[in-house]
Amino acid sequence: MANVKSGAAVTKKYTCSRCKKTMSELKFYKHRDGSKDEMCKDCLCAHVNNFEPNTFTWILERLDYPYIPAEWNILRDRKFQEDPRGGTGGSAVMGKYLAKMKLKQFTNKATGQQYGWADSEMLIQERYAEPELTEEEKAAQEAQKEELKRAFEEGTISEAEYKTLASTEEQKENIDLMPDFNLPGAVVVDGGFQDDIYMSEDELPDPAKDLTDEDKIYLAMKWGRLYKPNEWVALEQKYTEMMDSFDIQDADTRNTLILMCKTDLKMNQAIDCGDVDGYQKLARVSDGLRKSGKFTAAQNKDKDNEQISCVGQIVAFCEREEGFIPKFVPEDSIPQDIIDVIIQDNQKYLYNLVTKDLGFGQQIENYLKKIQLEHEAAEGDYGVEEDEIQDEDIAKYYERIEDEKAIDSEITQESNAYEKAGDSNGAS
Repeated sequence: MANVKSGAAVTKKYTCSRCKKTMSELKFYKHRDGSKDEMCKDCLCAHVNNFEPNTFTWILERLDYPYIPAEWNILRDRKFQEDPRGGTGGSAVMGKYLAKMKLKQFTNKATGQQYGWADSEMLIQERYAEPELTEEEKAAQEAQKEELKRAFEEGTISEAEYKTLASTEEQKENIDLMPDFNLPGAVVVDGGFQDDIYMSEDELPDPAKDLTDEDKIYLAMKWGRLYKPNEWVALEQKYTEMMDSFDIQDADTRNTLILMCKTDLKMNQAIDCGDVDGYQKLARVSDGLRKSGKFTAAQNKDKDNEQISCVGQIVAFCEREEGFIPKFVPEDSIPQDIIDVIIQDNQKYLYNLVTKDLGFGQQIENYLKKIQLEHEAAEGDYGVEEDEIQDEDIAKYYERIEDEKAIDSEITQESNAYEKAGDSNGAS
């Protein structure tokens, strides 16, 4: 563990025993006794399946928190509805569940301590006990599930009605029945995708039919032989458009452009086939290549701005080249126009602000503290869960606001007194 001091705040750093990365303390779960776990949140929850208790109950036992299936399932179902494909694993449900277990309702009133893993059975029996169903009731429930599934498959009920009446476990089991859980616009028939509603490749004209053998050799040498001829055409079209849009002269930038064209092709193929994760990874690579090669609209805008576009630039050019406009002109030799007056007023205002305003230094310090807090919050966005906010943190926050109000009031009074003293001296 290491402490990293940044400004007025001190952030503890921990090294994960699994991935060996050193990260902020916000990336680690707390045990019930307040100590941090040896593994970071991502490593600890790498193989969690929110629908399989044996994949996460060991974590609750490790952190010494009770396992209450009813409370876990509420958070699990909510996450599943938000993201049916990706909401079955990860640390999102774990973080919210641990935060919920820290509420007062899960605190032993006699001892004042939070309930732990050993209290799981007691809590379930006292607060969440459900009556046991008879064999007839269980059979009726299974029949109702099958009837609901059959009605949805036959189109008797809508998807919204099915999601409302079916449990989350049923929706997870029958996820392939719901088109919006699969590829965009996909139609599922008898458990498989019906792809004959789209135009086949045979119906489309071949963009590479006019390529000669010399063209194919050239394209294979340039882009690689592992691409189809129509992909060569798409890559070459993208390359030509970029060459026309930007002034590319060196070989390194051309090589970056080739890599960017290949990445864009794979990125489009990934999003077309519904591979969202692959698309997101390729999009980050493409963005990095664009910035590296400066293939952005801002780059062209900067080139346009290299031209002289106003009288001020003409004057600056003449002074830099020592033309007919004198570089240094006595201040009182020419009439001052309104622009000169504005510049002088701004300079005087800035000088008085820095040298005479007693509260300016405190304002700067408060602003720097605010920036530091925002940076720390942004750094921990992906790892901060609701369990990191404590009651004492809220109390400290309001105390700090009251302290700052008192400091601001004192500074304002001193500044007013100083101004009155200056006015009285000026009058005398």
